Amino acid sequence: MDTKADKLHKRAIRDQQKRIKPGECQKYVRLVLDSEILYSNIPGLGLQLQLEIEQLQLKYVVRDLPAKMCIIWERQSGQRELLSTDDIEQHLTSQWGMENQVLQFHTAQELGKSKPVKEIVQNLRTHFPDAKPTIAVLARDDKSCDSNSQTAALIDLQVLHQVATLQVPPMAKEVAATLRRFTKAIAEAPYKQQKSESLGTFKKFLANDKKQCVRVVGTSGFGRLWQQHLNRLPLVTLEVAETIIAQYPCPKRLLDAYERNAAEEKNTMADLKINRAGPHPLQGDRRIGNVLSGKLYLLYNSRDPNAVI
Repeated sequence: MDTKADKLHKRAIRDQQKRIKPGECQKYVRLVLDSEILYSNIPGLGLQLQLEIEQLQLKYVVRDLPAKMCIIWERQSGQRELLSTDDIEQHLTSQWGMENQVLQFHTAQELGKSKPVKEIVQNLRTHFPDAKPTIAVLARDDKSCDSNSQTAALIDLQVLHQVATLQVPPMAKEVAATLRRFTKAIAEAPYKQQKSESLGTFKKFLANDKKQCVRVVGTSGFGRLWQQHLNRLPLVTLEVAETIIAQYPCPKRLLDAYERNAAEEKNTMADLKINRAGPHPLQGDRRIGNVLSGKLYLLYNSRDPNAVI
């Protein structure tokens, strides 16, 4: 019984991890649209926005939210529940919980005029106290006389009330594209936060996912990282790096050798014969040489930040 319970617990953890991975997470996040958005005559909203959202294949529901013209996001938790005490097999529930983001639409004409900024912020924080508010202004980028009052209202929102703002062209396609970007960011937030917490500052640098970067897991990968570091230096080819690593398997070995006898170690490295890949019968032995050896010594021992390597 305990073994089955452990298996179910592990399966639940795997399911939860799968739900937050990029590429899968958006399936478990949906928009909740206030009903006034779909019945609004404001350009960029209304039923045309609903059609654009459906074309982007975003999940959504329509409700009467306590603050009008708002959008919130919900995530499906997918918790497993026992059907009975004798039934170990579980079913996956569809429990939706609100995310900590709320977006409210305003027109440029009403912002700061018919609806004072302070009143807008208080209304959002009263109805959504645990959410981070964002004000989306439906306005074109023009030089009209109203743009000054609109800019002043946006500055008040950001500086005085610490509320995020953005301007969206009053077109359903542009509004839907903005909602898609919000949905993607909200869906991937738990995965990115989990990854950030699991890696310290130094390991995060080592675990960079970009091309030609080295992933370090535990103690695995440090040798490859040492080789990659050497290959980044001028005059250091793959064969030269492998020769240096054969003599100094890690940077500490090299630094310790310099600390014991710097002059002797410079000569020792300069005399190292480069391990060539494959047969080269017509070529003589090549050494690391004094030039590269001197540059490496200067790189790892100089305390002058302006030294030219």
